[in-house]
Amino acid sequence: MHPLYYLVLLLLISPRLYATERQDSLYTDSIAPPHFSLRSSPLTQPSQPKQIRPIMELSYVPIPFVTAAFIVKAKKEDFRGARNNFIPEFHHQLDNYIQYAPFVLTVGLKAAGVENRNQWGRFLVSSAMSYAAMAIMINVGKYTIKEQRPDGSARNSFPSGHTATAFASATILHKEYGLTRSLWYSVAGYAVATTTGVMRVMNNRHWASDILAGAGIGIFSVDLGYFLSDLIFKDRYTLRPNKPDINNFYTSPSFFNLNVGFGLLKHDFEIDGEQIRGSRSFQTQAELAYFITQHIGAGIRFSIATPAVTYKNYNDNIGLGSICAGAYIQYPLCHRFALGGKVLLGHQTMSGFHFEDELSVKKSRSFTCGVGINAAYAYRNNIAWKVNADYDTSRVPFHATMRGKQYSGHQQLHQISLSGSMSIMF
Repeated sequence: MHPLYYLVLLLLISPRLYATERQDSLYTDSIAPPHFSLRSSPLTQPSQPKQIRPIMELSYVPIPFVTAAFIVKAKKEDFRGARNNFIPEFHHQLDNYIQYAPFVLTVGLKAAGVENRNQWGRFLVSSAMSYAAMAIMINVGKYTIKEQRPDGSARNSFPSGHTATAFASATILHKEYGLTRSLWYSVAGYAVATTTGVMRVMNNRHWASDILAGAGIGIFSVDLGYFLSDLIFKDRYTLRPNKPDINNFYTSPSFFNLNVGFGLLKHDFEIDGEQIRGSRSFQTQAELAYFITQHIGAGIRFSIATPAVTYKNYNDNIGLGSICAGAYIQYPLCHRFALGGKVLLGHQTMSGFHFEDELSVKKSRSFTCGVGINAAYAYRNNIAWKVNADYDTSRVPFHATMRGKQYSGHQQLHQISLSGSMSIMF
């Protein structure tokens, strides 16, 4: 059987999502009585910390990442084509360094005396086992699958080691400080990890599927490392227990999302009577929203889509990249289920493309606006799953050269997309 199936099987046996560690009695004794405010009620109060089994360290989170990797793998050339049209000469070594940034922050905070989850010994053992598990899984994948890198430099592309390291580092930060002190640590760590993965694609060193698989492996490795640490140390050598589980849309409406989905609409347009066809596209997004009240917030969304363009016997992928900001709303149906929406305005860039001497279209920029709705389920430990439906529209200017003749005009572009997301609640 192909080694990829063993990797998926290994991830599928993980039975829990980011559960809390056994709690220190001093912490439970110090918990204040329930506090009532406009954003909380007896029915919306977080549950109190409680002791749990080590097996609950393990996580379901890697499963959607690896599943998405298989889906995207079938269209990996789309992302590469869009990258080559957007930023063909891009090369930067920043991703070689920021992959370690969340772990460096964790060590720095601990060295500065900011209390975290574990004492030094247990922290270092948990981290070492996590990175060891990650290294084994990454190298088994690289040297059994032997996927060629998009730049053709080697046959060890799948999965991405840089991305796995970044997400492992972010998950250590999440466990040591995000779950015990503030989820802003988690948001910062996973934002840096996401940037690392995106830069691996921008540098033409990895396919998009490599990045998704690397993210899943990085998260799973830390879950496994902390699970083994719980078995070894049990309740010993801990400093600060996790905060009470606050998977509650009444008290934690703000979020950081990582979305993967696809566009539903095809786009055809004409230049001098010649038809150019655009196909449906894959789409990835990162989204951050902060809620001022329980129902109303403001946020920002980064998005990239990769539709294919066909003209006669030529075809290529273009990139549609956008950055938008606007208002977000949310209506909790209960503490674990919520409906949401958004209205966004922003800037969109469409990459150009070139079909030899037949047709060439230059890069263009335009104003874009959109709306979206979502349904969310708060699972455990500040993690939610979401299903999103978005509509975006823009009037895109184009400047084309067809067989030596210049053409200019505008094309109204409509995009309807469906996506699923992992969300950090805070």
